[in-house]
Amino acid sequence: MRQSEDKLTFMQTLIMVSSTMIGSGVLTLPRSAAETDSPIGWIMILLQGVIFIVFALLFLPFLQRNSGKTIFELNSIAAGKLVGFLLNLFITLYFIGIVCYQARVLGEVVGFFLLKNTPMAVVVITFLAVAIYHVAGGVYPIAKVYAYIFPITIIIFLMLLMFSFRLFQLDFIRPVFEGGFQSFFSLFPKTLLYFSGFEVIFYLVPFMKDPKQVKKAVAFGIATSAVFYSITLFMVIGCMSVAEAKTVTWPTISLIHALEIPGIFIERFDLFLQLTWTAQQFACMLGSFKGAHIGLTDIFHLKNKNNPWLLTALLAVTFFLSMFPEDLNAVFYYGTLLGYVFLGVIAIPFFIWFLSWIQKKLGRGQLQ
Repeated sequence: MRQSEDKLTFMQTLIMVSSTMIGSGVLTLPRSAAETDSPIGWIMILLQGVIFIVFALLFLPFLQRNSGKTIFELNSIAAGKLVGFLLNLFITLYFIGIVCYQARVLGEVVGFFLLKNTPMAVVVITFLAVAIYHVAGGVYPIAKVYAYIFPITIIIFLMLLMFSFRLFQLDFIRPVFEGGFQSFFSLFPKTLLYFSGFEVIFYLVPFMKDPKQVKKAVAFGIATSAVFYSITLFMVIGCMSVAEAKTVTWPTISLIHALEIPGIFIERFDLFLQLTWTAQQFACMLGSFKGAHIGLTDIFHLKNKNNPWLLTALLAVTFFLSMFPEDLNAVFYYGTLLGYVFLGVIAIPFFIWFLSWIQKKLGRGQLQ
């Protein structure tokens, strides 16, 4: 049983939820949103934030009433051993998929902008190995890593966007509903992936000091990420235009790279973005990595949670899958597919828990 000092506070839970959501989207969201030729993406991000907050508030009572169990334990209770096993396997594979996507994007950016002469495989395996080290340490040490990196990332990034405001042109984000509602709603699937991450709450509740605060932590965590992404998209499109943003691989870096401030001796502001984003992307990967680790531990019923064979296998599998896509276009396509899987990961358990709750009311269910 964990000691009270090893439990997560409200703020640590909030930061872990929000920080796991903020990763590759900082650099790729403007490009994805601009593919519809509409500057309205920042409104869609806010709308999706509200939708996912409402949805999270619907399933969080199940986690609160069973606060001593992770999602993997709850699935086995609510759906039975066989269906629970299949659902746990599905969620675990999803977490592994997210880790592979985040690691590959991390390798692409670091290899292209910072370590051009270093093979990308070396970059990816290095970050994955360091991540495995943190995963073996447990949830609380990971939360402390988030607490150090997240505030620095937010402050530096918002400062860079503030400096970029001198390039902002209001005409670039008008007309607001250009393309009509069809163009607006076509943005929904393209931005789904950038809200993945808050599902880490599935396994975080048992680690919280006060599970009663989980609703507030998740709501504020999703809201923080939605506002952050919306501001990012608003500023990048407003400074570059939709036409330019969709032709650039990393629009946010391109914008900061073009930033020049008279009277300041610093020439490369994009280095600040690249360094802080690298740390943030690494932290973002940790939340899903720990979810995959907990899922595999439960699936194989391992008493030693830091089984060296499991950690080694997890490192090897994530590395080879991260290197599988042939090019960056394949990586982006892979990310789009993960966005659809993300919907299933949060919707299917909720449906099963809801059925179990109905059975409980009828006197036949086991879930509280």
